[in-house]
Amino acid sequence: MAAPPPGLHDSFSERGLWWREGEEGDQVGGTLTFDSTHGPELKLLGVLGDMESSLKAAFSGARDENVTIHGVTTKGKPVTLMRAMNVSRQLHMPGIPHETWRSNLLAVGIHLHSDGDEEIFTKSYLRFEAIERWLGHRPFTQRFDDAEKSLTVIAKKPREAPFAHHDNFEVVSVGSLYQDNKPETRFTIDVFSYLGIIPSAPRSLNWHLNKAVRLQELAALCTGHFLPLTSLELRGPDVEGSGGGTLPCDVTVYARMIHPEVGSRPKHEAPLVSGPELIAFNPKAVQTWFDQYELFSSAIGLFFTVAGEQHMFTNVRLLLAIQALEVFHRSTSAETVMPPDDFPAFSAGLVEEIPASATPRMKDKLKGVYRYLNEPSLSQRLKSIVENIEAAFGRAPPGFDKAARRKLVDTRNYYTHFSPELSANTLDGGGMYWASRRIILLLTLLFLQRLGIGASDIVGLLKRHREFAALWESDAVPV
Repeated sequence: MAAPPPGLHDSFSERGLWWREGEEGDQVGGTLTFDSTHGPELKLLGVLGDMESSLKAAFSGARDENVTIHGVTTKGKPVTLMRAMNVSRQLHMPGIPHETWRSNLLAVGIHLHSDGDEEIFTKSYLRFEAIERWLGHRPFTQRFDDAEKSLTVIAKKPREAPFAHHDNFEVVSVGSLYQDNKPETRFTIDVFSYLGIIPSAPRSLNWHLNKAVRLQELAALCTGHFLPLTSLELRGPDVEGSGGGTLPCDVTVYARMIHPEVGSRPKHEAPLVSGPELIAFNPKAVQTWFDQYELFSSAIGLFFTVAGEQHMFTNVRLLLAIQALEVFHRSTSAETVMPPDDFPAFSAGLVEEIPASATPRMKDKLKGVYRYLNEPSLSQRLKSIVENIEAAFGRAPPGFDKAARRKLVDTRNYYTHFSPELSANTLDGGGMYWASRRIILLLTLLFLQRLGIGASDIVGLLKRHREFAALWESDAVPV
């Protein structure tokens, strides 16, 4: 093939005709543009729907939301904008009315007649940054002949091979080879690796997108830094081919990136644990990941926000990192301050002892405090996590001794409430940065444990990540 596959980071502009779902007779010309930061944007020379409704919406200030827009480009490609929102509508009198729509999700190659819930896709292929390294694919070999003064490069496309099993789908790994002979680059060869998702029955766009993102997050966790999803292609129902007969339609998904500015780690740095190694450690690792995901999904979301966003105030990053650790502990531990069966009577007793002189506002505040009184404090959660790590790994994680934990708690409380009495015991900018990095390491260890990897194996894997290895060895700041 002569061109690489389209990706989520690609920018493009396409002219075409556009209409609301179900209103194909009312088409409007316009231009669709896409970039990964701002997502899809459709600028129309005209308005979708009848003019009377548009006038009413314009004068009332109402905006159309969650609209499915169909279109066909000048190249003949069907397009669907999912959950589109009208962001601008100009009704010039006299003049040509025009409007702008934006969406977070775009499907090129098919007209979908709902918000992505049609179960018609039999397979999907996804790529994320550094997927070849995570899958252990090494498609290029080279041989230099001294006598002939020649260099021979061989590109071998990885064959489709089973990767992991889930009760509801199979995951395979596969590669594609592309070549071109452009004047500016002469001859080039590219080999791209993918993970393929094959459900037991056709599934929806939303289903495939959800599974793709979950697998990308699993790889990012195993790699030690955030890996953006770079492409998602789906196999849809059969359509008529240009030469006769039928073949499955290819659908490319474009989406606004959650972390568009994420930076990559050094190219030489190996993943903490590669995909094949993960499956060797636990053949049911993918099943385990999906089974437990809802349990700590909130912690995962915070974790990747902290690890994936480059431009963030240091104190905000630390607050989110601490929150991620708290959420993880709350989700995966049933720990309480006192036995749960004893707490209702204890709480009721406290409510009964509220002084009669307390104002209604004070009574409401105390009742709210008492409701969560059996939840461990941040200090207690940190102590519990450190003790569990020490029991499993044979040593406490550096940088989390009693004094350090106290400083973490005071810093969190200071930047939450800005109480002047806490300011003397807060971390400075550098301290907050490295505390955040240590919490990311701690969460990585905890997540890897949940995937079924033993503590001794995890310690060995840490040596592959220069920063994590240094943070695990000492409480000093890495050089």
